[in-house]
Amino acid sequence: MQRIDALDEFTGGVVLVSHDSRLISRMCEDEEKSEIWVVEEGTVRAFPGTFQEYKELLRDIKAKVDD
Repeated sequence: MQRIDALDEFTGGVVLVSHDSRLISRMCEDEEKSEIWVVEEGTVRAFPGTFQEYKELLRDIKAKVDD
């Protein structure tokens, strides 16, 4: 069994801190059971959307900065 499968089968709570978007996407597939928390500038806040929406927001911000 792969580690990711073991995490999927675990029935308790999990705090996942990662820069691996594939891992985060896999772990957050069930939006009813998942929350995205953003850590920046010394604060932590819940993101009011899905991980996909968060990635799109980051792409939009990067595009504006790059212009």
